[in-house]
Amino acid sequence: MPKRPAISAVPYLPGLDGLRALAVLAVIAYHASPGRLPGGFLGVEVFFVVSGYLITLLLLAEHERTGRIGLKAFWARRARRLLPALYTLMVAVAVATATVPYLRSELAKLRHQLWWAFVYSTNWFQI
Repeated sequence: MPKRPAISAVPYLPGLDGLRALAVLAVIAYHASPGRLPGGFLGVEVFFVVSGYLITLLLLAEHERTGRIGLKAFWARRARRLLPALYTLMVAVAVATATVPYLRSELAKLRHQLWWAFVYSTNWFQI
């Protein structure tokens, strides 16, 4: 049986970053004008599939290097990467909602939604 290639060093794959960027642009275009790009929402699925593939490569490389996958360290790395952008956006939205006159009526709803966003559970709140 042929030996599988080592993946202990995951190479940078710019094409996959480009594919993720196109997926994001498709979603933005869909939200801007749904009639012009009716399938643009599929960009979400493309983004998640490519991201899942890249994360799987990283976890497999870690397993190959160390013999285990440290999920605690994995989630800590994800939090360090994603939460600063989330919290910055939350502050910007809160400030805009509080200061833009026609958005002030949304402030009560926003307070509740911000809590769910803060704990990274917005999708569960919406169910």
